[in-house]
Amino acid sequence: MIKTVKFIFALLVMYSCSSIDYIKSTNISDEAFKKKHNEISIVTYNIKAIYDKEKNEMDSLLGFVKSNQFDFVLFQELFDESTRNEIVEKSESNYQTIISRVDYNSFPEFLFQDAGLFLMSKYPRVDLSKIDFGDDINNSNGIIHMVLEKEWSKTKDFLANKSVLGSLFNINDSTQLFLFTTHVQAIGTHEHKLFQLDQIKTFIDLAVKGVISSGKVSSSKNLIVLLAGDFNSDAYNSERYKNLLKHLGFPRDLHKEFNGNKEEYTFAFRSRKPSRRFDYILAYDNWGKFNLKKVNVKSIGVEDVTVDSVSISDHIALKANLLIK
Repeated sequence: MIKTVKFIFALLVMYSCSSIDYIKSTNISDEAFKKKHNEISIVTYNIKAIYDKEKNEMDSLLGFVKSNQFDFVLFQELFDESTRNEIVEKSESNYQTIISRVDYNSFPEFLFQDAGLFLMSKYPRVDLSKIDFGDDINNSNGIIHMVLEKEWSKTKDFLANKSVLGSLFNINDSTQLFLFTTHVQAIGTHEHKLFQLDQIKTFIDLAVKGVISSGKVSSSKNLIVLLAGDFNSDAYNSERYKNLLKHLGFPRDLHKEFNGNKEEYTFAFRSRKPSRRFDYILAYDNWGKFNLKKVNVKSIGVEDVTVDSVSISDHIALKANLLIK
């Protein structure tokens, strides 16, 4: 019996290959965005889609995305297949690139064990499939990701993979954007979260080195590097905040930079009263000794997606409009 269980588990692992589900819309021309002004909009949002969303919740979520007309949409905890499929179906006419799933594909759904990362872009994606980023980075369909090492815990959070995803986009004739998104483990020691942040920093370093050394990016001065997602680390805990930025290589926290000491929250505990900012949009100005292309903040803040004044998630969306210098 034990041998049978081990055999079945081995088959599941074997057939659960590391991959990315990528969709390219044929309804939008690459030329459509080359003449846009030097401004991009982005939202990062942990939508907590562990199970399927109710119809009114989906209507509210899709209405939020449509009304804001975001150039880049980053979701975390998008595990449920029906929710994922509906978002793709109702969004693909508006977005050139949809990365609908990151890492594993075929484990039983009840384990929620893919990373739950999801990305949509109105801008054309650059194929990275021919670049060797090293053994630690998975390259699938020209999009890269890395599974972060997890710390054991007796929670559903442990069942879900923690990953970092990266994709390169052409913004205009002189600017490219390397956009990264992630979801760091929620339940676990602070030391292990810092270790995952170190892994993310290494991933970004290898990714930027790869696109520059390969010639995909002609100069670091033409490259914007952004990292956004759910870091499960409160921006208003001074020690944890300093450690977060240090282990990520000191990127600019665009919300802090724009809003100063004004506190806005993106996470609510069981009381349902928001009291933490776990979500970030971060910008890198340098890669080692090389200067990167900078962005300025036109606006950045939070927006709650609700049905009858009740949030559809335990997180609140963080959105920004950024000016390219």
